[in-house]
Amino acid sequence: MTPRTPLQRWFVDPLEAFLLWLALSLFRVLGPERASNLGGWLGRTVGPSLPFSERARRNLRLAMPELSEAETERIVRGTWENSGRVFGEMVHLERMAADGMIEVAPAEIEALRQIKEDGLPLLLLSGHLANFELFSVLAPFHGFPLTAIYRAPNNPRADRIWRQLRGKTNLLAKGPDTLRAVTRTMADGGNLALMIDQKLNEGIEVPFFGHPAMTNPLPAHFAARFKAPLVFGWAERLGPARYRIKTERVEPAEPAGKTGSAKREAFYETTLRINRVLEQRIREQPENWFWLHRRWGKM
Repeated sequence: MTPRTPLQRWFVDPLEAFLLWLALSLFRVLGPERASNLGGWLGRTVGPSLPFSERARRNLRLAMPELSEAETERIVRGTWENSGRVFGEMVHLERMAADGMIEVAPAEIEALRQIKEDGLPLLLLSGHLANFELFSVLAPFHGFPLTAIYRAPNNPRADRIWRQLRGKTNLLAKGPDTLRAVTRTMADGGNLALMIDQKLNEGIEVPFFGHPAMTNPLPAHFAARFKAPLVFGWAERLGPARYRIKTERVEPAEPAGKTGSAKREAFYETTLRINRVLEQRIREQPENWFWLHRRWGKM
């Protein structure tokens, strides 16, 4: 976290936190569906004209060059609408889970329970698809306590507000001790949630939409070290504040030998398989992915 100046600590941070609290309070009063609709309207109305949208357009031209200009603009508008809906729904996640607004097939839950009955740790992978925040509330709600890594906001007051909205998930802010903490979670047979669609400068270069992208190899390492099943989970939007949860197993690659080179090749192949699953999910509903990330190169 970036050190805060006195001006930030005593004026900027409290003001930002107050405005965040005010916005979330408004969405809470509206209820799940109306909050989602308002957030979506604000997102698609304001977002496309913001400078950040140029990055989304560049990303789309790189990843999906077959799109027309009109299709690209539709997806840019859609990614902002989805982001607005996610923000509006944040204060209602627990209610959405309790009121059956999130469909989860019994077979999906049973498959995860079987993994835990076998005494294995679980790696739940996902990306910024539709409402990616659902899993922080939904997994513990169904008996799968999660540990998740997140990037803490620079404003510690805002950070406290966001943490309160993420249910019972054990949140670990990215930092020098994070790897040690998540390794301990896996060694203890816990459940680790990882977002795998963001650029990681310390990662490995793996194709994503046909272009090299620095990607987190941690899931491949943990799958090999702890025999942890890799499960990719995503939310499929059905309507305002309504979703269907789906999961897909990703089989890790087996090393061709015991050498360091063979292991690295297996880690690369496993990471490539994960990227392919993510890419397929994005292609199904491209407007529901967060195209504003710096995902490739120096963009």
